[in-house]
Amino acid sequence: MTLSIEVVCPERGVEARLEVAEGEHVALVGPNGAGKSTVLESVAGVLREDRRTRVRVSLDGRDLSRVPLHRRGFASLSQSAHLFGHMSVLDNIAYGLVSGGMKKRAARAKAIALAAEVGLEGLEHRRPATLSGGQAQKCSLARALAIEPRVLLLDEPMAALDVRAARELRGFIARLSRSRTLVFATHDLLDVLAWADRVCVFESGRVVEVGECDAALASPHSEFLAELAGLQWVEGEVRARGVFVTRGGIALEAAGECRLGPARALIDPRALRLREESPSDASGAGIIRGLSRIGHRPVVYVEDVPVELSAHEEARGTVAEGQTATILQSAPVKVEPRR
Repeated sequence: MTLSIEVVCPERGVEARLEVAEGEHVALVGPNGAGKSTVLESVAGVLREDRRTRVRVSLDGRDLSRVPLHRRGFASLSQSAHLFGHMSVLDNIAYGLVSGGMKKRAARAKAIALAAEVGLEGLEHRRPATLSGGQAQKCSLARALAIEPRVLLLDEPMAALDVRAARELRGFIARLSRSRTLVFATHDLLDVLAWADRVCVFESGRVVEVGECDAALASPHSEFLAELAGLQWVEGEVRARGVFVTRGGIALEAAGECRLGPARALIDPRALRLREESPSDASGAGIIRGLSRIGHRPVVYVEDVPVELSAHEEARGTVAEGQTATILQSAPVKVEPRR
């Protein structure tokens, strides 16, 4: 089975094409407004073709562009659970089965089993308004899986959950989606690590990078994927063999063959540390410009170079904005010519 997706929507600035193999799990990542949700809406049948918008969704060559979602064998889960408030948890889970013609008794029996599988045992007769955010998303997941979809679509389903609820739901999705094709949008590296076989990076409505998950995260080409992986591309130039100087004036040891001239370096903040109160003329010295984070890593910026913070004391005042510090490297940075 191959799922083929083509979306051209000038109104949203999206022009994207993507193919997903049977059983494959593909992560759609990129900045807000990059086109991820538009692609998922197209697959789900929410975004329809009109005079200006072209949508093509096919499964094994069969065009599904005009087929309703419930007849495609697809199911979707978004940031909001979208449960039916007048129905119990059990009836919400069984809804798709009953609508598809299954007898109510059989549908409820299957719903009871699914409720237990996603950790809702004992809550089957509760109404959605009495559930926590995590419980509501578990119910929505069970409802989506009840119809045994060939393709499961997720649009940042963990975004509104607390850390514990997100961890539980992430585990359920990882386990229950193993035999299904999964296409999901996320800003969270943990989702990518838990679910993805392949990563597809969107920027300004276009696919700019596609790769196998581990390889893409280890050596990302796009700025967004680098940041998601806890890395950062920094602009500068190669001034001598093995010497890269950032635009902020920080000299770093560089690896790889790269001609002299404009270049960029892939910085891993974990490979750098600070030595404070350094002489201002030291090759790796600069001014601390503030604290931030890359992915899940807290970093301090020395000029334009991120250095990982490893202790609470550093962030509390030992590292102060405007202070001079020197960067010490444990490994050279990867450098490539500027594109």
